[in-house]
Amino acid sequence: MIKIPDNVATTLKAVFPFFVVIILFVIVGKFGFGKIVEIRDQIKKTQNDQQVLTQKLDVLRNIEATGEKSSNIAVNALPDTNPSLSVISQIKILSGKIGLTVSEIKAGSPGVNSSGLSQVNVSFKVIGPREQVESFVTEISKIAPITIVDKIKISESTPGTSMGNISVKSFWAPFPTKIPAVDKAISDLTSQEQQTLQSLSELTQPIFTDIPAGEGGRNDPFSL
Repeated sequence: MIKIPDNVATTLKAVFPFFVVIILFVIVGKFGFGKIVEIRDQIKKTQNDQQVLTQKLDVLRNIEATGEKSSNIAVNALPDTNPSLSVISQIKILSGKIGLTVSEIKAGSPGVNSSGLSQVNVSFKVIGPREQVESFVTEISKIAPITIVDKIKISESTPGTSMGNISVKSFWAPFPTKIPAVDKAISDLTSQEQQTLQSLSELTQPIFTDIPAGEGGRNDPFSL
């Protein structure tokens, strides 16, 4: 058995605690450094999320004043359900303003076009002076929901009076079902999107009538 000199043993006893401290410092230091980096990453992510939320709030504040009006304009132009009733109403209103007689209005079966939009055809006849019939056809593209003339045939029914057999198309699409995640930034409308919204706002909007709820129904529907 090797005998360690007393002076060496004394030195080792004095230095040993320092070795233990150094080893513990290295181990704890590595663990602590990793935690510091993790906390820094969490702080950075929180700051980024806060910036995104602030940006979203600013965008929402900017559109708050006109947001409801703009959304109504967009919905009226491209609703999420079959717009045939609105189109028929608009056709009747427009023909009345121009002074034409409209008849035989029929809505066809809904379908889907090549772009994936749902569409419906509405056909009808209008009778009146040819100039007014042509003006009517031009004005159809200015109504909401978005409506385009698909087919048209104008003939002289009587001297000075024309009859137009017209078929138009209107469209609808489901509303988006997903919204951006909380930590995803949103952007304001681009200039092109604003221009599109401006064009939609210039369309003749459909007229909706609120029907007030009755004060109460009769228990016996056959009683007066």
